[in-house]
Amino acid sequence: MKRFALAALAGLVAVAPVQAQTVVKHMHITSIPAELELMNDIANEFMAANPDIIVELPFLENEAFKAKLTTLLQSADAPDAFHSWGGGVFYEQAAAGVLRPVEDVLTQEAKDNQGTAGVSAFTGPDGHIYGVARDVSEVVLWYNKALFEQAGVDPASMETWDGFLAGVQAFKDAGITPIALGAKDKWPAHFWWSKLVVRLAGQDGFQAAARGEGDGFAGEDFVKAGEYFLELADLDPWQQGFMAAGYGDASGLFGDGLAAMHLMGDWDYGAAKDNSANKEGIPDDQLGILPFPTIEGGKGDPTDTLGGIGGILFSKNASDAAVKWVEFFNAKEQQARYADQAFYIPIARGAADNMTNPFKVQIANNIGNAHWHALFFDQALGPNVGGVVNDVSADLAANAISAEEAAEMIKEAVDDSL
Repeated sequence: MKRFALAALAGLVAVAPVQAQTVVKHMHITSIPAELELMNDIANEFMAANPDIIVELPFLENEAFKAKLTTLLQSADAPDAFHSWGGGVFYEQAAAGVLRPVEDVLTQEAKDNQGTAGVSAFTGPDGHIYGVARDVSEVVLWYNKALFEQAGVDPASMETWDGFLAGVQAFKDAGITPIALGAKDKWPAHFWWSKLVVRLAGQDGFQAAARGEGDGFAGEDFVKAGEYFLELADLDPWQQGFMAAGYGDASGLFGDGLAAMHLMGDWDYGAAKDNSANKEGIPDDQLGILPFPTIEGGKGDPTDTLGGIGGILFSKNASDAAVKWVEFFNAKEQQARYADQAFYIPIARGAADNMTNPFKVQIANNIGNAHWHALFFDQALGPNVGGVVNDVSADLAANAISAEEAAEMIKEAVDDSL
């Protein structure tokens, strides 16, 4: 009888179910190997502490991510969590019903961790919170000090638009490519038009145009932005083959010391090194950040910046486990490691307090002191209007469209979206 009882017990043990595991798919666009390694390390630490959750980190390159995400979110293969630049694209995703509201699942600590600006950035027009803010970024004019010295260009002389154009011509005369541009991807070109709009129209003008008020994006300031862009394009400032070059190509060109300037987000600090031939890029003591040129009569505040608040959204079928993972990933302790290695500027309270990289510190100060921190226009205006902005910006860079045509096309796209 005793043997029978033991055998029965053994049978029960044999058929006891293994602890169920929830798989969380977090889709990202991280391409720098060291940054990806850190993300994997954090995921492994989380899984060690939470053996009932498996974190998978599928990757899509930036352009493929933008192209495929809409379809993915409507499929059975939708990631549970995914990268977002916020803005109009996020609002359209929320309106389409492909996101999960998480305000009742997020802990108060996770909300407080982001600050008011972070929570607001991923709160939809319906008042629901659909994600968490991860980082702040700024588009800046990176420059190579050695090439400036070689061409005899004083960085201080580039602070006005006329001085900037004169400097570009000086680089041309010295046989140095003035500016790297990856126009194939289009969004790098839109930074030029956007920065000019920030200077010329300012916050009030941009927001009124986005609402379709008055002449909208066909108004004087936006036509002028195109005209200034064409003034630059007339000087043929970009590298040979810029229309066939993607972001990575332009980033690598600048990192290899083959162009004097690159208008790009702060992430290019690491990306230009990774995309360079020797994986080291420009030494820090030869790298600098120029203020974007001021324009006389412009309505923008001199402190205005362009960039974004990046974050992580949850798809409609995301589990509570996905929220738990993202909270862990986005906590101060983990995000401080990103700040320490200068991958980006975390929004988590206190995560960037010990950041020492001088470029990231400068950019954080720029954003903190900005009168207006404008979100990337191709994201702020939604995918349809943003796509037109990118298209006309690439055409302006190639001098293939007039300023009036570009402005009118953007206005028409806004009118169609209202």
